[in-house]
Amino acid sequence: MSFIQINPQGNCFSSCFIYPTPVIMEFFSRGPKPIHIPGTGTGGTGFELWEIGYFSTERSLAKKLKQNPFYPFFQQQPNVYVLDYYQDTLWKGTLLFLVCVLLLSLGIFTKVGSQQTWGFPAYGIGIGLWLILSSIPKRRLILNHTRGMYHFSIQGRTVCQGPMHRVYIRLAVKSDAYGRYFFQLVFCGYKLEPLVLVKLSEHYEQLEFLGRHMARKLNLNYFDCSSLSYRHVIRHWPLGSLYSPGITKRNLAGYKPRVSQYQDDDEA
Repeated sequence: MSFIQINPQGNCFSSCFIYPTPVIMEFFSRGPKPIHIPGTGTGGTGFELWEIGYFSTERSLAKKLKQNPFYPFFQQQPNVYVLDYYQDTLWKGTLLFLVCVLLLSLGIFTKVGSQQTWGFPAYGIGIGLWLILSSIPKRRLILNHTRGMYHFSIQGRTVCQGPMHRVYIRLAVKSDAYGRYFFQLVFCGYKLEPLVLVKLSEHYEQLEFLGRHMARKLNLNYFDCSSLSYRHVIRHWPLGSLYSPGITKRNLAGYKPRVSQYQDDDEA
């Protein structure tokens, strides 16, 4: 490595040679820092959907969407989204198994009065083992908009695949004994395991906004909690459909939600 040095007295140039040190070599050999784009990756760790119901709120979902705009999926390449996940019954079965083993080992609830009740913890151990074994296989869901297909597999074995109009995001509704309505945001599809994104919430408008935002980012259909609603957003229609108007625009002035529409769904 050399550089040119100016001699101020003789107004001439002289060259010097500098032996490269390890620090200099490391500086010039250092490559550019990798740029991480939010939402890109191979498919996640598999535990993104594990969340206790109390913390599964619309605020928590909004924070996750801020970190990953394609949540719960990861963008593998343009127009291809991948989700690797384990069912949350894995940790529930593990917890049930450990609690029942602890009860049997300590002799708690094995006998009540003159009756033997050790069968209940033993039954819980069996149920826990069944939940663990059925939830260990890793699931993979791929949304391939390039081909217009989705693909669902368990432990590498294909379970189902089909056109994109069969997968969608839906706003579900439930009611309690006091007549209050609670909403869920669910990712659904044909022969797919429902993935609950928000457990229970009373804020309809916020969940609707998040659901429509996720459907737009993932390029999926969005369905409202009522079957007869102006809030459906249809982006994909069945192949060969004669009626495909595209996205239905939201009519704020001509539609107001009524409580009766949820009652009709419950009665149906």
